[in-house]
Amino acid sequence: MTLRALSYRGCFTSLQVCRLLAGLLGLGLTCSALAQSDDTFANDRSRVALVLSGGGARGLAHVGVLQVLEQLRVPVDCVVGTSMGALVGGAYAAGVRPQRSRELLAVTDIDALFADLPPRSQIPHRIKRDDYKPLFNIEFGFNGGSVQLPTGASAGYKVELFLRELVGPGASVAGTDFDDLPTPYRAVATDLGTGEMKVFESGDLAKVMRASMSLPAILDPIKIDGRAYVDGGLVRNLPVDVGRALCGDVVIAVNLGTPLRRLEELQSVIGVAGQSINLLTEQNVERSLTELTEADILIEPNLDGFSSSDFAAVEPIIERGIAAAQDKAQALSRFSVDEETYGQWLAARESRVLPAPKIARIEIPESDRFGAEAVERDLEVETGEGFSHDELHDDLARLYGRGDFSYLGYSVFSGDDGGTVLIDAEAKRWGPGYLKFGVEVRTDFESPTQANLAASYRRTWVNSLGAEWRVDGQVGYDSYLGTEFLQPLQVRDGVFLAPFAIARRNYTQFYEEGLRLGQLRVTTVSGGLDLGLTDNIGELRLGPYVKGVRTDPEFGIVSPQLPMVEATQVGFNVVAVADYLDSVSFPSSGWFAGINFRATDEDWGSDDEFGVAQVVLRGVKSFGKNSFTALVEWGERTSGLMPSYERFELGGPGRLSGLFLDQLTGTRYNLGTITSYRRVGEMPTQVGRGVYVGFTVEGGRINDPLMKSPWDWVSAGSVFWGADTILGAISIGYGHSSLGQGTAYLVIGQRF
Repeated sequence: MTLRALSYRGCFTSLQVCRLLAGLLGLGLTCSALAQSDDTFANDRSRVALVLSGGGARGLAHVGVLQVLEQLRVPVDCVVGTSMGALVGGAYAAGVRPQRSRELLAVTDIDALFADLPPRSQIPHRIKRDDYKPLFNIEFGFNGGSVQLPTGASAGYKVELFLRELVGPGASVAGTDFDDLPTPYRAVATDLGTGEMKVFESGDLAKVMRASMSLPAILDPIKIDGRAYVDGGLVRNLPVDVGRALCGDVVIAVNLGTPLRRLEELQSVIGVAGQSINLLTEQNVERSLTELTEADILIEPNLDGFSSSDFAAVEPIIERGIAAAQDKAQALSRFSVDEETYGQWLAARESRVLPAPKIARIEIPESDRFGAEAVERDLEVETGEGFSHDELHDDLARLYGRGDFSYLGYSVFSGDDGGTVLIDAEAKRWGPGYLKFGVEVRTDFESPTQANLAASYRRTWVNSLGAEWRVDGQVGYDSYLGTEFLQPLQVRDGVFLAPFAIARRNYTQFYEEGLRLGQLRVTTVSGGLDLGLTDNIGELRLGPYVKGVRTDPEFGIVSPQLPMVEATQVGFNVVAVADYLDSVSFPSSGWFAGINFRATDEDWGSDDEFGVAQVVLRGVKSFGKNSFTALVEWGERTSGLMPSYERFELGGPGRLSGLFLDQLTGTRYNLGTITSYRRVGEMPTQVGRGVYVGFTVEGGRINDPLMKSPWDWVSAGSVFWGADTILGAISIGYGHSSLGQGTAYLVIGQRF
């Protein structure tokens, strides 16, 4: 028997002897873990170290292995993990039973954890407004005259919050000794500065788990004690040596492996980078496998057909883990104990679950960009008896939705007078000026194509009250250049003043019985001052405006004889919006309500005198992958004479499909639409949301005194295919109307 083996035997009979021998051999790590276990359950059996490898979604198989170990009544004396193995192992070490982990993972959209944007309900309306503009969901920094790129990886704050929910608040305390957990634990990460292996023996469990699984280009590195860490798989994906040193007479190693891609599959930078990481991972795994002895057990689930990104396949992957462990049941049964002993072991483990500290205070460090009150305004959670980690997580998601931060998290510190939550809010390195670009195309392949290139610049925190200046521009069928300075009157209450100015050139089409007569080019320059109230739910704006208008008729021989007009409008505008939709392109739940009222008066100096109102209502309900949307719109002149350049429009996809784009115009209209679509495919979170097929049923009418059109209802319908991508929604469809017209459509940048 080797001296090393004798040292482990000594741990079973005398902790003091263990410490003496371990000190001679440099194995101080070993006995600190063993001291946490009840010697009663260790005297007559070999101690088992469970070592769980990384592997992305394939790591879900670890949950199945743990379930079988529990069924076989195999006590696990310590657990060591890397990446996904650190996640599953950390939850187990914190006292979470395998079945509970399985249940939580099954109801969690794991892919969504890597998408930083919170639900739209937690995003301020001033940012949600971009969803209705043809802008890509990609943001660049623009500061000091140069463009800065974002990191390209997920900030990982959702992942970290999920890990805290998984392990519980008692284990998510800074400075926790991992030997004090129900099962002693170690996690392996890579020090980004040195490339060396870091074995975490203590700390904030959720942050440590997050560090171990920070795969480059997928999750941002995380800083702990001033060092940046990334995925431990780069240095030790199967940390057999760490498990052996911690507590293992015997190592049960679960190796998932990451199959290398064929050369012809490496057609992108991301693919090549991923292959490089896999090569490093598999090389260090081979070295770790040579450290296993005949007494150890290696479990290698058959995960053919599952990639490291298949997080939607929770149950099938867990079942593969169960099958692999059951194949090793005979070997594993060597470490089984009787029911009574195992019950005592479980009870002892559960008795060591760390209690949640009572939170007495929340502290927010100052930022070089904004004060602590800018963070505090979004924190609604209460300290003391009313403190809720779930409420804190909701607050942080809402805070992240403001768009100011690249990372949001927190740490909990214990104290004699209660715990302290320290908020970690890291401002975006590529802020506070942001650029977005986009494109939109609407065509029926017969009438004028409506195509536009768009750009937007937004500068945040212009002053200490959080003022925001933005410039929006668009070139194409509908060209404009607009600027707005939104000045909050206080940091907290959402009341603001917003002076604005807009120059625009757009077109109004004129048809007669499907024959296009021409168009009216409308050029406007306007400015005004809005007083408003805004929050995540919606916005209310009201204020005066002045607009200069010029119209230029562009018709052929047949013309409604519209004159060229130059006029000045002076009026008052009211806009109210409530937006509860979970998505604008292909929503699955929520509702939207919008009201717009404008009035001009000659007594105010306006050349025109009229009033016009418009109401839009939209609701969505889903049943599984099938969604149904109901849309109702109403618009009408409420007073005066509505000029030719102030007209409502119908025609085109979703607005009486089958008709040409904006074929019908008038001074009042009604529209009702029912849309049904089914999600038939998925896209990676970094690329988009889903692929859909669906249909619409529509009815509407519009009155045009100028063209003497009848106030009759027109019915229409369409079928379509669509995709919701980070570059905007893309839809292709065909529509037909009761007027006998049928057209095909292509829409990019917005759904029809």
